[in-house]
Amino acid sequence: MSSTRQLISSIAIYLGLPIFICGTLGNLLNIRLLWRTRHNPCAFLFLALSFINCIVLLYGLFTRILSVGFYLDWSSTNLIWCKIRIFFGGASFLISLTCTCLASIDRFLISCRQEKYRKLSRLSIAIWAIILTIIFWLTLCVPFAVNTGLVRSPYTGLLSCTYVENQAFTNYQIYFSFPVYYGLLPSIILITTGLLTYRNTNKLQIIRQRQIFQKQLTSMMLIQIPIILFSTLPYVIFIEYSIFTATMAKSINQRAIELVITNIVSITCYITFACPFFVFFASSTSFRKEAKMLFLCQKTTPLRTNQIQPSFALTAKHIQFISMRTNQMVSYPTTSLKNIKSTTINKK
Repeated sequence: MSSTRQLISSIAIYLGLPIFICGTLGNLLNIRLLWRTRHNPCAFLFLALSFINCIVLLYGLFTRILSVGFYLDWSSTNLIWCKIRIFFGGASFLISLTCTCLASIDRFLISCRQEKYRKLSRLSIAIWAIILTIIFWLTLCVPFAVNTGLVRSPYTGLLSCTYVENQAFTNYQIYFSFPVYYGLLPSIILITTGLLTYRNTNKLQIIRQRQIFQKQLTSMMLIQIPIILFSTLPYVIFIEYSIFTATMAKSINQRAIELVITNIVSITCYITFACPFFVFFASSTSFRKEAKMLFLCQKTTPLRTNQIQPSFALTAKHIQFISMRTNQMVSYPTTSLKNIKSTTINKK
């Protein structure tokens, strides 16, 4: 049993810490790079997603690394911290998944050919969607904090932060809340909107527009959806399996193996909240250029649309082509005012 505990501790440290460090830095870089484009609805959703992901990694993954990896579990001794961790950890988890689904829905609306659907992709709607999402999940997670307490284990005699005995709440959590909110609902939304977006981009009539649009959105969809499914669904499925088979007779080796698998899937589920920066960097050319300029400490100086280029930007070849069309003398930008006057006098 001691070897199993040591293995679980090593998994939390050597698997959880890289995910936490890379995910936190990646989300902070997302906030920095997406801040300039926050007036775009989809970029604003990704910006809010990055903020929420930092909270998920802090309250969910980092506290788990401390408790499992370094045996520093303050939630087992402090009831207030126990309730705060459960409340903000669960709420931020669900808010982040909802923001991802909202961004996927926004991409689907933009890809529609009907103007009435494209008009729904507005910044004001995105802001209200984020506000209502936060209010909804914070309200829904209040019963989780209320039904949380310090419970003494009958096997070890140690206190742990877990849900108190409430049959109605337990049934709600096992049969509806956990499998639907964490697994089925976000998976169905992401898969459906992703497939619809791919279908709509194939129907765009302008070839160049279809190529650019499909290359950006389809690559993000194909990379993001498998990562979410790979990291979230195994966690939901195995936790449900552990709950339903908790009363079955199992050998010590089987329980040890299931305990190790539970800790692995509990940590890998946070890949969903740590991967957005790497997904954007791998799938978006413009995002990759912005990131490289940030790493190299270069400033972007975009050309304004109403900025007039100077006359010396024209080449001699272009000037000769214009003069042939207009039957006029070729005059280069380097010609001085004095030469122009002398030419005019000779003609006279």
